Amino acid sequence: MTQIDVLKFGSSVLRSPEDLPVAVDEIYRRWRSGSRVLAVVSALEGVTDQLIKDAESLFAASESGATAAYIAQGEQRTAALLSASLMRCGMSARMVEPRDIGLIAEGTPLESTPVSVDVTALERFWNRYPILILPGFYGVDSDGSTALFGRGGSDLSALFLASELGASCRLLKDVSGVYDADPASSKLAHRFTALSWKTAVKVSGPLIQAKGLRHAQFRAVPFCVGRPNEEACTLVGNIQDEWAALGFAHRPLRAVLLGCGVVGRGVYEILKRYPRTFEIAHVVVRDVDEHFDIPERTSDIRVAAINSIDVIVECFGGTAAYPAIETALAAGKFVVTANKALVAAHWAELSPYVHAIDRQLWYSAAVGGALPALETLRALKVSKKSIVEVRGIINGTCGVVLDARAEGKTRREAIALAKEQGFSEADPTRDLSGQDSADKLALMIEAAFGQWLPPESIAVRGIDGITGELKGYKLMARARKTEEGIVASVAPEVPPPTGFLRETKGAENRIEIELKSGEVIRLNGQGAGRWPTAVSVLGDLHEVARLVESRRCVEAHNSPEPAALSCAP
Repeated sequence: MTQIDVLKFGSSVLRSPEDLPVAVDEIYRRWRSGSRVLAVVSALEGVTDQLIKDAESLFAASESGATAAYIAQGEQRTAALLSASLMRCGMSARMVEPRDIGLIAEGTPLESTPVSVDVTALERFWNRYPILILPGFYGVDSDGSTALFGRGGSDLSALFLASELGASCRLLKDVSGVYDADPASSKLAHRFTALSWKTAVKVSGPLIQAKGLRHAQFRAVPFCVGRPNEEACTLVGNIQDEWAALGFAHRPLRAVLLGCGVVGRGVYEILKRYPRTFEIAHVVVRDVDEHFDIPERTSDIRVAAINSIDVIVECFGGTAAYPAIETALAAGKFVVTANKALVAAHWAELSPYVHAIDRQLWYSAAVGGALPALETLRALKVSKKSIVEVRGIINGTCGVVLDARAEGKTRREAIALAKEQGFSEADPTRDLSGQDSADKLALMIEAAFGQWLPPESIAVRGIDGITGELKGYKLMARARKTEEGIVASVAPEVPPPTGFLRETKGAENRIEIELKSGEVIRLNGQGAGRWPTAVSVLGDLHEVARLVESRRCVEAHNSPEPAALSCAP
């Protein structure tokens, strides 16, 4: 059964629309690990208070139903904003209302309690959208009218749903867990890694809303409290209290960004939101005058070799940056890239850094943009599920061009449209010829079957060779395991009219993974563009940060003179 993660984002995390990328990254982290996600959101900071104040002057005391519907707008706005942000970043997400999933409440319109949810309705939504966003804080009564859960209702929404779904639950806050004192006002505050129900009742207020805590205790639902995208947290449940280890002070990873074009600029802007985790030391660009608004800019790629640098983020494209990457890896640094051509061209030299215990080279964004293709294939391989075939549409530029050509545009007009929308490279030759898809397919074959098939050994035919009617054509990449070995190809095809792959539109990528058992796993997401690719790059960067954090925790535990490091339970 697929893991379900219930994530609750409160107003301490989502204070304004500018904070939405932080929630996007946390949701992506869960989706790319193979989970279905239900994100429960509160209103943005101050919105509910303002709506309550407005309602006091707009509605009479007898109009509690209208008051409840009015106040619920705050959560609805946040859910709509987060849904749009996820889709902008290429993820298949949908906002659902409490009435859509039969979240039934009992009580008064302004003070009720959730009592049931239609799990079958949730399953139907998840069959089409792996990520669902739900406005928290309210359900519907037996008449279908809005019924608020009162102050503290969003935590209650999330914990109730987790208990009904048998899901994991994480309450996302602006601190890394529950402390014995307010860490904002006391330097001596100490974090718990594990917290019993009894102690949680004493020390967690107002961080954990009392209604939700009581429900979790009654239903014996363990849950975590922590910051988005960080490993450190407090696990609350039927367990013994445990303190976080003390060690050296936290230090952000120092990063060098190579390139600041379409993808690189997106990575730069998101990285700026994580000063606790990442410090951008340098941004290497070809023309420093063009990037006058980036204070870290330099044209000297040698900064990637500075000893104090922890991670290199490569966004140049092509293979010119390979010497810098090779030097960085040999020096023990981490490298994150979306550059499938570079990884494929130098696989023999780079593969040891992929398969080491402490992995140094990360390239999830090289295939599928936001779609977690490589992560899913690796997870299936690790779980011993035998993969028979991988097939799909994995080039966004070709998708845009083929759709535009089918609508009557010329080749030149279609390519111009792909460039205008931010999907095509300045020179789209590798995309249109199928070579880009071959590079990606080679990486997918390695992830799925553990074998390296060089891109040049894959049979490739691009979309320019299509003659006659263009409607329905997709550039299809296929790899099938046979008794004779891996049979792989890239070529234009017309998928079956009612099939999952035929429904692909524009730059969307879709993949089918056929297992020996007969099960077919289907993935879809935006395969190109600034934000889908940048989110995937950030996904790898957060993995690196969590790996380093775990390593530092081990060192802190083994240190003879510990001082102050928070370690995850």
